[in-house]
Order: sequence, then C-alpha cells, then structure tokens
Amino acid sequence: MKLLCSFLLFTSFAFSQTVVNGGIYQNTTWTLANSPYLMTGSVVVFPGKTLTIEPGVEVLVTPDFSGSTGNFRYLEIRGSLVAVGTDQAPITFEPSDTTNPGFPTWTGITIKGSQGGTFQLDRFRVNNSMYGLYNDIVEPGVTYNFTNCQFKRNQYAIQLNADMVYQNCLFQENGVGQAAQIQYGTLTANNCQFINNFCSFTWSNNIQVTNCLFEGNGNNIVGSPGTISDCQFINNDFGLAEAYGHTLTNCYFSGNGVGIDNTGNGTISNCTFENNDVALRLGDAGNVSNNLITNNAIGISIVGSNPSSSSIIDNVICSNTLYNLQNQTDKNFQVNANCFCTADSAVVENFIYDGYDDITKGLVNYALYDDSCQTILEYVVKVNLGNSSLTEINQSSFQIMQQTSEYLVIQVPVPTTIQLVDLTGSTLKEQKIDQATQQFQLPNYTSGFYILKDLEGNTKKVFLQK
Repeated sequence: MKLLCSFLLFTSFAFSQTVVNGGIYQNTTWTLANSPYLMTGSVVVFPGKTLTIEPGVEVLVTPDFSGSTGNFRYLEIRGSLVAVGTDQAPITFEPSDTTNPGFPTWTGITIKGSQGGTFQLDRFRVNNSMYGLYNDIVEPGVTYNFTNCQFKRNQYAIQLNADMVYQNCLFQENGVGQAAQIQYGTLTANNCQFINNFCSFTWSNNIQVTNCLFEGNGNNIVGSPGTISDCQFINNDFGLAEAYGHTLTNCYFSGNGVGIDNTGNGTISNCTFENNDVALRLGDAGNVSNNLITNNAIGISIVGSNPSSSSIIDNVICSNTLYNLQNQTDKNFQVNANCFCTADSAVVENFIYDGYDDITKGLVNYALYDDSCQTILEYVVKVNLGNSSLTEINQSSFQIMQQTSEYLVIQVPVPTTIQLVDLTGSTLKEQKIDQATQQFQLPNYTSGFYILKDLEGNTKKVFLQK
C-alpha cells in the first residue's frame, strides 16, 4: 500500500468522473475515457515526471474558499505538462462550479521553470483562474505558439516572459489578457478576439497584431510598441493607451473613449475614426496621414510639447462635433495639407481650438480645400512660422490695432474688404477698407466670438464685448 501511494496520484471513479489531488510521482496520462477529472485539491507534477492530458479532457477544479489551506487550488508543474488538444477537442481547465462566472475560484497552471518545469500546451482553454498560465522564470528566445485557445474570466490569463504567438485565440472578460512582459517577450497575434477585458495586453516589448478585434475593453492595449494592421477597435475606453512607437495601418476605430492615446513616435495611416469621444490624442514625432476622421467629438487633440515635430498630412478631418482639431499646447504650428470639408474659413475656424479660443494655447494655420479635398483654394495664416510661401501670404493679412465695443481699428497692407461673420457662417457686415488704417464699425451684436475675414481668405477670431 505504501509503495502504491508513493507512486500514484489518488484517484476514484464516481459519477463518471475521476477525482484527483496530490502529487504525481510517475509519468501519468489523463485520458478522454476517464474525463472529466475533478481536482478536489492541488496537483503537483514532480521533477522528471510528465503529466500528459489527452485532447477533449476536461479538468474541473473544485473551489476552496476557506478550506484547510485557505488558498486557491492549483496545478503546479515541476516536471513536464503535455496538453495538446485539437480544434474539435480542446482541453479545458476551469472550475467545477460556474455559478459565479465572474469570480476566480482557482489559482491556475503554475510552471516552476526554476525547478526545471516545462510545458507543451495548445488548443486549450483556461477559465476563471487568478493567474491563468504562469512561469516563474524568464525565457529569452523561447517561442510559444497557441492556436484556437480561449482565456475567459481570468484575473491574468497569460504571464509568460517569452515570445508569444496567438492564432485564432479568444481573450474574453479577463482582468488582463497577456500580462506585462517586463523582463522579456514579444506578442504576435493574428485573427484573434479581445472582448470585454479590463486590458487586452500590457507592456510587451514588441507586438505584431493583424486582423484582430478589440471590443468592449478598458485600457485595452497599454504601451507595447510595434505594428498593428487591419484591426477593429470598437467601444473600448482606450483603443491604445500610453502608446509609443506604433505603426498602425488600415485600422477602424469606433465608439471608443479615446481611439489612440499616442505619447509620441507613432505612425498612423489609412485608418478610419468615427463616433469616438477623441479619435486621436497626438504626442511628439507623430506621422498621421491619409486617415478619415469624422463624426467624433474631437478629431485630433495635440498634446505633445513640440507639435512641429509631427507630420499631419492628407487627412480628411470633418464633422467632428466639438473640434476637428484641438491644440492643447502653447506652440504654433500648421496643418495646411489636411481637408476640413468646407471652403468657408469661418466654419473651419469654429471647429479649431487654439489661441483664438484660449490665450494660453498656440495658433494653428490651415488651408481651405474645394469640395473634392484635392485642391487648395487658399491658406489661412494666423502666425508667421518662417515658411517663405506662407510669409508672402501673411504679409497681405490685416491686423486689428484697436478694439472697442463700437468699432475695430483695422490695418491693411493694401485695400481690401473685411467681413464680420458669426460662428454659424452668416455674414453680419461687409466693409471696404481703403486706407492703411481705418475704423470698422460694428453692427448690432451680442457678446461672443466672431470671425473677421478678408478677400484673400485670411481670418481672425475676435471676442466682442458690449
């Protein structure tokens, strides 16, 4: 009897299930014929021994909220675990009691790499655990390929400092899908779904993500520089948070709190942003080109310390309800090579937030395009940025020399006509200015912001106070 107990894991057969707990001291196979396996206590595979689990096996862990140990139960691998399912018969690790599906009721699978523990896992499912799949060592140069795997309702689904490759995998309702790879590790994901997680993954050293769906997540992707293409980001709090060093192409962002919170050094092209609170929050050294940014609350919010280090070109930025472009810095810059979908400078100006709205902010120069967004009709120059082509235009701009409640004193380099326009685009008054300096008499008005524009399309926003 002693010999038997020293080599065999305790098992019993009742109700068509196999009860397991304790130590595995010899090579052992959990077969489909004897599935499900009911873990009534923690199981440890000892060094030099292998636990093999056949495709289709269910491993069900009974909860232990206040048992003799006071700890969650776990499967610990100090030897080897081989659990490779098939597409038709995945291997499942989850609690026996799923009446409270949102609460972790077991620790998960712990690999003791520090004691020589190894594993081969694929086409498996881990649900309702605290730490999902965890290894206590860093594995530089080691790659794990997971295909058709599912991770649901775990506090942390994956905690491996290795190179991870996911194909057709599902991460759903986890606290964190893949936990931060602080010491080592990359993430490659293709055709995966990340749904209703607090974070999909955080702080991988490099990512390559294609054809993936990110929906209903919180912070979603945090940090994790690399490439993202052909992905959908729908109804997340943040599509990308604390993003730096990303290259995004052909992605779709809709219904997010912030589509991309870019802290710097990102390239974003050929993407569509719609119905987000903020489509893009842009730091320094960004390259934003050929994107469609429409029907958000705020299109692009500039937050970096050096906006001129970023390139914002060939984007269509239209019909955003608060601002098409929001300058949150005190720096001046230009966005001439972008279409705002109207040739009316007053309308465009109304949806650009800059120093005309808040004197602590810098000014933004822009251009007016025709309806096709192909041809520049004129430049709107508020500040000379030192560009020769813009300087020449700026020299023909008018200046407001004095302002009272009844008139403005306007200085012009050559005779022109000045229009006073409200923020709906309606012209309230038009007056020809023949002299170098001349009074512009104000019509009846209510206190608020208005636009002055000349025949060359130069505009200035003014606040009129009775």
